[in-house]
Amino acid sequence: MKKTMMTAMVGLLQLTAFAETNATIEVKLFKPWVIARERGYYNFALAIKNTGKEPIRLFKDPVRFEMGQFAVHPLPRKPNTARENERQEFEYEMAGGKAAHLFFDLPPEETHVYEGRWFYVDDPIPFSEEMHFVVSMYLGKGFWLNSEPVTFKGVVPDSEEHIATISGVNPGQYELWVVTYKNERWLYMKTSISYFSVCPLSLTNKIRVEPHDGRSQHKIWDGDKSMIYQIGTNLLLEGPDENNVFGKWTRERKQRAEVDNAEVRRKKAEAAK
Repeated sequence: MKKTMMTAMVGLLQLTAFAETNATIEVKLFKPWVIARERGYYNFALAIKNTGKEPIRLFKDPVRFEMGQFAVHPLPRKPNTARENERQEFEYEMAGGKAAHLFFDLPPEETHVYEGRWFYVDDPIPFSEEMHFVVSMYLGKGFWLNSEPVTFKGVVPDSEEHIATISGVNPGQYELWVVTYKNERWLYMKTSISYFSVCPLSLTNKIRVEPHDGRSQHKIWDGDKSMIYQIGTNLLLEGPDENNVFGKWTRERKQRAEVDNAEVRRKKAEAAK
């Protein structure tokens, strides 16, 4: 009986600690459709706004955030189980949950944009005409915050075209393909079993590929426009905005967040006088 009461009291304390905690998790989709063999798929970017009354503790580094605080849950969503929370708590600690210097506190009303990394669904959701999920953020001690539902369409592409076979730092070869669906044309990197989307392409230009640094970087030409693609991150390091949609969104969303955050701080400073 004492053990049951103690467990209930600890649970109540945890709920109370997070009672004033809330956030809007903004999920930016760059392509609302996926093909059947797409994995590491559903590439998207994240911006997080603290809409509660208490600071939110987040990993500074997007890789650690992805390891310890980020998750994707298919819908319909099953309630969190003790085992799931225990596993996430372990991953949170492994990512550095006890190292305060790895975190920052996002103040109420302010927004943070993670840079330099796609976020994606690592565990595949069964392919269908429509796939629904939420992006979840773990704050420790079994407490989660969720985004609004996100929906992707499963489609059959109109065409697929192999354009190059390339090599990276690690042994092995990768293939670059162009996938067309309706009025969209996307570059994909393909391993032996899976496709990973990279960036949109023009509808008609010839696509050419050449080595860039002799290691993991390659120059990709979309007509007379060039891009620098890196295998390890599956991102464009350089490229025009119409191709480098991730970089464009991140830059513009971060600038907007900085302006909004400055205004929030100004109002708080005035209110404190």
